[in-house]
Amino acid sequence: MLLAVTAGCSAAEGSSEVPSVPPTPSIVLPQTPSVVKPATDCVHSTEALPPESQADGVVLTASTDPSHTSLLLKNTGSMSVIVMPDASFTSRLITAPYANPTDQASRSALIAVNNSGGLAGVLDIPAFMPKSQVITLPPLWAVCVLTDNLKEIATARYLQDKPTSAQYFMTKALADQLLVKSGAATTQPTLIKCAKGTVDAIKTHPALADIEQYVAVLGAGSPCRNSYQALLHSDPDAADQLASTVLNELQSMPRLQASSDLVTTRART
Repeated sequence: MLLAVTAGCSAAEGSSEVPSVPPTPSIVLPQTPSVVKPATDCVHSTEALPPESQADGVVLTASTDPSHTSLLLKNTGSMSVIVMPDASFTSRLITAPYANPTDQASRSALIAVNNSGGLAGVLDIPAFMPKSQVITLPPLWAVCVLTDNLKEIATARYLQDKPTSAQYFMTKALADQLLVKSGAATTQPTLIKCAKGTVDAIKTHPALADIEQYVAVLGAGSPCRNSYQALLHSDPDAADQLASTVLNELQSMPRLQASSDLVTTRART
């Protein structure tokens, strides 16, 4: 009996084996699927698309986001382009300040074009189209096209417009000179007047060469000339010098191209 007790104690206290502990089961939390939402701007439109170039002088660099509900169009061509939503209005246009020029001359020139009333003569713009949805894109300017429906692809229409191109070239060349002498607020009415004069010159003398039309806008007695000469303290010699400088800049601008038909572009090839 003594041997039995001793053996029992030896088995309990002298064993080197450690009882195994069952592993604790890992807890796997279910992953919440990411919710895809329509784009609210074109900041994330980094997926490059083939450029648009369906008309002379037109090159629109295009990019979209993974949902294809945004379409960033940047004018990298030589002519101004007018952009509007698709015919079914499944998309809308908003500004893209992060992709646009920031210098005051470019901004003042576009403001003048937008306030000149020149788009009233563009027959391809539907009469019921809201003004905020007709965007003029001079070279280097951009616009963001959005659709609020994931089932729709961001879609827009565009055309190359000759008068708008001439207006921007004219007002940009003038702004480069006048903003050195006067502030933007003082200069803006003159730029608008000269933008209007540019459209009138093209309508009145459509067969004239580009530079001859520019001369007509800047020439003595024209509303444009009277306006910028007034900014120069009515000094005719200073006005002559400014006109000469502006014409030299305009001579280096691309030749104007005829207006084109409407073309549709989408955020997917």
